[in-house]
Amino acid sequence: MLEKELAEAIKLAERANKEVDKARNRLLSETEKAVKKGKRELQSARKKQTQANARLKKARASLRKMPSTDNKKQVDELVKQVKHMAESTRSMAGNVADAAEKLVTMKADAMLEARKARAADRAASMVEKAAEAQAKRRAKAAAKKKASPAKKAAKKATAKKAPVKK
Repeated sequence: MLEKELAEAIKLAERANKEVDKARNRLLSETEKAVKKGKRELQSARKKQTQANARLKKARASLRKMPSTDNKKQVDELVKQVKHMAESTRSMAGNVADAAEKLVTMKADAMLEARKARAADRAASMVEKAAEAQAKRRAKAAAKKKASPAKKAAKKATAKKAPVKK
């Protein structure tokens, strides 16, 4: 009965470990996707910022050539846009860097857990082999103990018969 309960507990533990591994892998893949998406968005934002800087530079050049209130308003508006883009790009870069850092630690943890699981499996198989070997040794020892009284009786019987010969 105890062996059945132990086998059932082992199956439940293995099932739980599989579910945990699935959840970890799902989280890891979602994080990887989020980091990739963040990198793409950051690249796009940097490109837009570069274009806005170029427009601002042209607007300032035209303001120097022909100073007017319309050009001044346009330059002021472009300055605001460039500042806003720079702030958003900076915050995006920080978020992507944080996510990438978390991803690296998650990958390292996943690798470590996988190695631990493999080591635990190897240890369990070694324990099982040792238990089987010990059971075989015990069986042999028990067989020898059972055979010993029978052999002694056989030796006594032959010993008694030997002197009778003439």
